[in-house]
Amino acid sequence: MIMKAIKKYMIHLGLEKRVSEATARAYKGDTVQFVEYLRRELSREPKFEDIDSTALRSFLGSLSRDGYSPRSIARKVASLKSFLTYCTHKGMLDQDPTVGLSPPKTGKDLPVFVAVNAVERMLELSGTDERKGLRDRAVLEVLYGTGMRLAELVGCDVGNCNFPGGTIRVLGKRNKERLLPMGKGARNAIASYLKDRYGCSSLEDIDGHADDPLIAGRRGNRISRRTVQRIVKRYFEQVVSLTRMSPHVLRHTFATHLLEAGADLRAVQELLGHVNLSTTQIYTHVTTERLRKVYDQAHPRA
Repeated sequence: MIMKAIKKYMIHLGLEKRVSEATARAYKGDTVQFVEYLRRELSREPKFEDIDSTALRSFLGSLSRDGYSPRSIARKVASLKSFLTYCTHKGMLDQDPTVGLSPPKTGKDLPVFVAVNAVERMLELSGTDERKGLRDRAVLEVLYGTGMRLAELVGCDVGNCNFPGGTIRVLGKRNKERLLPMGKGARNAIASYLKDRYGCSSLEDIDGHADDPLIAGRRGNRISRRTVQRIVKRYFEQVVSLTRMSPHVLRHTFATHLLEAGADLRAVQELLGHVNLSTTQIYTHVTTERLRKVYDQAHPRA
């Protein structure tokens, strides 16, 4: 019965809440993990009557004992709050057991980013005339040059690019569109990749392919998230040593480099597609940290 409710909840997240595919997948995983915990504890299939504040706290305690970080546990609390609030509104639960349930306190991790010269080395390594190299260069140039999310890149079509205007249209979280400037590096990389892919000498020859995916997989279908992650990780590994080497690091790098060059915080917020300015402000901590290090190393009275 609970698993059926989870299926309905996933439809609710997709159609009504319009959350991203990644968020929905994470929420489902967290919720199913809780159900599986109850199944082990009860030695039977759990029912809604088994879900109360005691069961929730017991589950969170087991996560802590298993070594989950406060940040991971906080996300699972958010997932369960969302699901069980939904179940309460639908009459599956008499009262919401998550009322009064607080997530563990978490410190804010500063975004991981790389220096400008490291990005330049990555791009140089990807610059080949082979189709795979041209694809990789396009992926890296677009992620770093626009700051778009992984899901936004995967969802982009050829027709989203306005080459004369130097812009690219993306569909962000909750189906919100935004128009991003596309720099010369990204424009040239995409143009070279598309002309090679379609075997043409001019971008005008690809007008009939507006609905094709911007970055294609081996069979011409939409490139997978996992493939993009592998591409980024492969080039990161050749130039830097980081704890994280994901496409999101290029997004962090995009924002950090803009702010270091004097870009307005609200402009960066618009480019990243953040709803709240507070989300973007994390990057000011990064730039402040770096300025502090420069000051400590260079000033005689530091």
